[in-house]
Amino acid sequence: MASTMFVVAALSFFVIFTTATQSFADGEIKATDQIKKNPAQMQILKKIELSKKILAEMQQGKQIQNEQALKIAEMRKEAKTRLSTEVNRMNAEYDQYTPKNAFSKFVSKKPTEIQGIYWAMFNYQQEKVKLAKDARDQVLAHGGASQEAWNAYHKASAINRIKVIELNTEYNIRHGAADAATQQAFDKNGKLPRAD
Repeated sequence: MASTMFVVAALSFFVIFTTATQSFADGEIKATDQIKKNPAQMQILKKIELSKKILAEMQQGKQIQNEQALKIAEMRKEAKTRLSTEVNRMNAEYDQYTPKNAFSKFVSKKPTEIQGIYWAMFNYQQEKVKLAKDARDQVLAHGGASQEAWNAYHKASAINRIKVIELNTEYNIRHGAADAATQQAFDKNGKLPRAD
């Protein structure tokens, strides 16, 4: 396979040089009279001159590409700076609407003695969202499909009713809204036993 590729490359190189040499033959080549009398040496000299010309054109093309790459990099840097400035402006403008600030307004209207319960629930929810985002990003980082990533997100962020009841019990006890004995009277579904 490698030898086939070498043969193809050599043939294409020969065709390019042969075609280009014929068009280059019209140009003046500096050579001694002895070399000019020898057709084989003249052919080699023409190919060398042509190679120099092709190499110079390739280097010029590479220089143009480098200049364009630098311009593009500079444009990207400027765009990134403008975007960062705009994002910072928007963050400042909409700071009052962030989840924490919006929730803070809501909690401030509740009695002081139960605000800790609300904040504990909020913090638990924020941690679940962070874990869900991490699960989503991990799937995407490992080449997973978008749907797989969202499935991982939903799975990591899900919470069942039993867990909500457990958290409610724990937070009520921790923040003094209920004592442990009262909370233990409720069953796992959050209901008091019936004596009908």
